Amino acid sequence: MAKFRIAIAAAVMLGALIPVPAAALECKHTLAQHTEVLRILEAEAAKARVLADRNPLHESDVAYYDSILRDARACIRMLGPVVSASR
Repeated sequence: MAKFRIAIAAAVMLGALIPVPAAALECKHTLAQHTEVLRILEAEAAKARVLADRNPLHESDVAYYDSILRDARACIRMLGPVVSASR
């Protein structure tokens, strides 16, 4: 039974380390909405970092904001206009 639990824990950790492809993101809002949310979340993340510097209990908040910011940035890249390098 212990080996089974260890196998499940290892599978969950391995799944957490594999990056999520952009297609798996749920970008349900417009580019403008994602941009506005990104601006707000960056401010909130900065506040969370200051709080985490004072109190380590807030480090989970920083990790949460970092993951949400990563997803928002990925949606912005995916929804943004495609710019061609050729002229």
